Amino acid sequence: MSDPILENRIIDEFTRRFVPPPHRLNGPHGADAELIALGPGSGRLLAVTTDALSEEAASGLYDDPRLLGWMLVQANFSDLAAVGADPLGILVAITYPPSAGNEDLGRLAEGISEACGALGTYVLGGDTNQGREWSLCGTALGLVPQGRTVTRLGARPGDKLYVSGPCGQGSAYAFLKLFAPQAVSSLAFFHPVARLAEGRVVREHASAAMDTSDGLLHTADTLARLNRCRFVLDDEGRSVHPVALEMCRAQKFPSWLALASVHGEFELCFTLPPENVAAFLAAAAGLAWQPVCIGEVETGEGVSIRSGTDLLPLDTARIRNLAATAGSDPASYVRELINYGREVGS
Repeated sequence: MSDPILENRIIDEFTRRFVPPPHRLNGPHGADAELIALGPGSGRLLAVTTDALSEEAASGLYDDPRLLGWMLVQANFSDLAAVGADPLGILVAITYPPSAGNEDLGRLAEGISEACGALGTYVLGGDTNQGREWSLCGTALGLVPQGRTVTRLGARPGDKLYVSGPCGQGSAYAFLKLFAPQAVSSLAFFHPVARLAEGRVVREHASAAMDTSDGLLHTADTLARLNRCRFVLDDEGRSVHPVALEMCRAQKFPSWLALASVHGEFELCFTLPPENVAAFLAAAAGLAWQPVCIGEVETGEGVSIRSGTDLLPLDTARIRNLAATAGSDPASYVRELINYGREVGS
């Protein structure tokens, strides 16, 4: 049966021509970062991931080089956080347009350096080129103790569903940036940070984990499909960031719509077996961290939202495919997503 998710079909068609690496421990789609065996006796796995920013720059979503640098680093290390890795550093490949002067490149470097400083990691090296427009790519590396990894696989009915913090900031930022330019001065709320420390706690207790860089509903749908379970979000207001809730109220959107955009943030979404919850919460308290329980895993399939006694099933395949069908036009994508939200209602 063909995968209903267009992005997955593209990835599978592209990668089927590659020889599967015998030292990679995760399968396709199985983890946010690739987990590589380092050899007998090492006691640790190499976690490596790569992520790029090009569409965000071309569309004007990120038009400040400093923000571009910050987001490049955070996006890459968020994938490492989702597998509970300790960071080693990042390689960066930068393509800059002829119009970029020393000031722009300086601000880009500042953003990269500030993000690395916030995460306690380093730029290991990289490459620079000149091209028609900005394009940035990072490759982050980290280490995970053997036997203590967490991937996207392992969730079971009865598990509790948690997020590391309220989601939807990315959706609010993208909507305001694209459709309410007068709000530009108020966009300082969007300064996401990869949850590396929290990820190291999650790896000790969770059955499955993934970051929310493509939005919480995308994440929940991916985990539900991989684990052949149904994910039920209870009272979605608890999982939505106050800024996103305010935006939804002002625009008369259902609040769950803030969780649907592929422009997410870098929270972690993870499942906990009930017997692990108490020890997990005690460990989280040691970080002065308050994770949010947003639902549970049930027998069945798909992603639904429970409000009181009502259960709203969402067409998450349609939601996820909107990004692929909109191509590189973020404004068109956002409009189609809003239309779906109004069609379904609250």
